[in-house]
Amino acid sequence: MLKELIEYIKEYEGDNELGDYLDTRYVRLTEQHYDQIASAMSEGELVSKNSSNCPAKRFFLHFNETILFVNKQTEEASAVYDIEMVQNEEESDDSMELLFASFSIDDDYSPLLKKRVASGKTADENYQHLVMQSVIPILKGFMVAITD
Repeated sequence: MLKELIEYIKEYEGDNELGDYLDTRYVRLTEQHYDQIASAMSEGELVSKNSSNCPAKRFFLHFNETILFVNKQTEEASAVYDIEMVQNEEESDDSMELLFASFSIDDDYSPLLKKRVASGKTADENYQHLVMQSVIPILKGFMVAITD
């Protein structure tokens, strides 16, 4: 999935500056890490902070069947981070059906979907919005946790 996400990014960003991202951290959350972050968020153990407080400029965050490329170099002035997402929408054990989405988040982690047409599977805008909303809690929890 990481390869497909990089190809998706290249499609919209071109090959320019992709070499700048070679030092990007790749973080894979185990089920235990995922559960710890979800539990800490729901129990109020992590105090919410603005996304601009996150010290990371860019990183790949991999959890469950989702990989996010989170980048502080944004296209829009109101955005704090741009995010490129790929999610495996498994059809069967033999095949992967990948969903791509692009969005940005502001300081309050409010997402804004970017309209893009990709060569891979892109669902209708409503479904992309639902998937985008579903990853925000774990993204927010992770970003808050690394500021502590």
